[in-house]
Parts: sequence; C-alpha cells; structure tokens
Amino acid sequence: MAERHAPGTGRAALAKACAALKVFPLAGVTVFPGTPTPLHVFEPRYRALVADALRGDRILAVPALVSAEDAVQERAPLRPLAGAGVIEQEERLSDGRYHILVRGLGRVRLGEELPGTGGYRQFRAELLEEAYPPGGAAALAAEMEAVGQLVLDLAEVLPAESGAPRLAEAVAHQRDPSALADLVAAAAISEPGPRQRILEELDVGRRLRMVEEEVAAVLLVLSRGRTPSA
Repeated sequence: MAERHAPGTGRAALAKACAALKVFPLAGVTVFPGTPTPLHVFEPRYRALVADALRGDRILAVPALVSAEDAVQERAPLRPLAGAGVIEQEERLSDGRYHILVRGLGRVRLGEELPGTGGYRQFRAELLEEAYPPGGAAALAAEMEAVGQLVLDLAEVLPAESGAPRLAEAVAHQRDPSALADLVAAAAISEPGPRQRILEELDVGRRLRMVEEEVAAVLLVLSRGRTPSA
C-alpha cells in the first residue's frame, strides 16, 4: 500500500471536514480513534468517495448501519455517532477497487445530510469531546489498571500470533485512559454490538468499565475452552 499523510491531519482537520463529512456506511465495522482499520472498497460510489478523499483531506467517517439488511438502500438509516479518520495508506487495484487503511481521529455525530455530488453521502457533523471525572485522567488509574491486568491475562492464554502480547505491551505504555480504552476495544472485542456501544460512550470512565466487562467476558469464554466468537 502507498502511505501518505495529509498535512496537518488531526482533530483540527477533522473538525474542518465536519462541514461536509464523507461517509462510508458499513455493517459491523467500528473505527476507534487512534487505531487502524483496513477496508476493502468495491462499490462504484465508494470508490468515488475514496478517490475524492485522496485528492483532498483524506478524511472520512464510517458510520454503522442501523440494520445490515438496509445495506442495499441508497439512503439507509445510520447510527448517528461514528468514528472518523484519515486514509493513512491506500492501494488502488487495476479494476478500480481500493484497499485502504483508515486511522481513527475522533468521534463525530452526524447531523444534516447534504446533497451529494459523487453518488456517496455527505453529512454536516459535529466533532465530539469526551467527559472525564472531576479528578481528570488521574482519577481513572484504578480502571486503567484493571483493564491492563485483563489484557495481561489474555496474553497468557492466547498464542503469540493472536497479537495479545503486543497489545499487552502497548497497553503497559499507554498513559491516556481514553486511548487505552479505544485500543483495547479495537483489538480485543469482536462483537459489533459492544464495539458500537463503546464507541458511543463519551464518558471515559464508563467506557473503561465497559471495556473491562467485555474483556472479562472474553476471558471467561476462553476459560471454558471455547473461542471468543463461539
């Protein structure tokens, strides 16, 4: 994949893009801030979206469909809160399809849908801020430690090729509670429902506790000799 970075891409660039945010709706896909999500783009309207994004700020949002059965609709209902990010890498195939890697930048709330020009959908959106307890990030030390311990437990029961040891190392060096919650949710939680609920939680303390509960449930399944998706 070709790797390029738009100049100044970050929350400021995302806030600017929210005036007319390109959206790539998908069922069962959640883009968390700070984490990479690989996507395969084959529909003509979304190939046009990617081409336009690559010519501009490289930013798009990936909202979840309210129902996977609605995917064929031109204007399928979408979850209003979505992850948005920048196309960090791209590969254009000979038939016009793309492989892209989207790096999450933030959470957005979709508002008014705007007239489209390339067959894809655009929305006026709001870049969302997170909520911390009165003591700030320091007040969430216990929650961070609990999640970190669960990830260590995962690394002990899963094979190295699962990526769990690398996740445990990354978590051990993470000092930002929001980034930690999103990192673990992206890597260790596979079910679309919990992933979307965690994405939609702006209270960082509650989000950490949600991640803790979900990872504990994965460990419980593994302790019973089943795979997490069983």
